[in-house]
Amino acid sequence: CAQPGRQRHPFRRESSTCKALCRLLETMLARGRRGYQTSAKALNYCVELVQERDVERYLCNLSAPAAVRPALFALHAFNLETARVRSSTREPQIARMRFVWWRSTVTAALRGEPPDNPVAQALAGAAAGGGLTGRFFHQMLEAREDDVDTTQPADRAELLRYCERTAGSLLHLSLEASGVAAD
Repeated sequence: CAQPGRQRHPFRRESSTCKALCRLLETMLARGRRGYQTSAKALNYCVELVQERDVERYLCNLSAPAAVRPALFALHAFNLETARVRSSTREPQIARMRFVWWRSTVTAALRGEPPDNPVAQALAGAAAGGGLTGRFFHQMLEAREDDVDTTQPADRAELLRYCERTAGSLLHLSLEASGVAAD
């Protein structure tokens, strides 16, 4: 939006969607707590990534309460980034090195010290806004890394374990970001 006093963002649409995204970004920027403030550039990257590659989650995120949208976009962008590691290279060792990088990146982001990566920066902002359990991030990464050598689950039980460690962990993190306490 090219309104006075507002910085122009990369969304080139002049519509209600553009206005809604401006409001979303304002909410996201206002959310930073505990010393870490996520940049508009990092948030834009996450929103655009989810919009382009996971339309259903993008639409769900837009209908979530405004206060939790930044964390949801960060989590879903993380999910997309780590899910594509396997298909981004033919070399298993390179994929494993990327997972090592993601592990250290998540650890740093949860401490509020993310590297210069938009998803990591958005995760740091999400972690600053509320308690996200590192164990769920690491379960997702372990499952994705195990997937590097596996082309097909051996049986139904293995498939269910994989789903629990990936989609299940993502759902747990989304609930934590939304303020839903585990019972």
